Amino acid sequence: MAENDENTLCDSEVALMDAIKTVLEIIIAKKISAPSTLAQIFQLQSKSYPKEQMPKAVFVMESLRDFVNDPERQAQREKAERLSREPPSGSA
Repeated sequence: MAENDENTLCDSEVALMDAIKTVLEIIIAKKISAPSTLAQIFQLQSKSYPKEQMPKAVFVMESLRDFVNDPERQAQREKAERLSREPPSGSA
């Protein structure tokens, strides 16, 4: 991709996205907000940006929406929650 492609982020933007995703995982795991609620927020924010003038902003919001809605991530979240509720196995 060329440097000015709308779906190309610089390294600091990628790092910020990773940090945001980590915070989103905590928000979801602690049940502060449901993934569907977060997805709606990101979708509304994405629609508020003029795509021609702010293509990266639209791309970022849609990427975050897809991240919180990802069925594979949701399966991992559910598995982690189940494991955290199970009593420890084995004996000490």
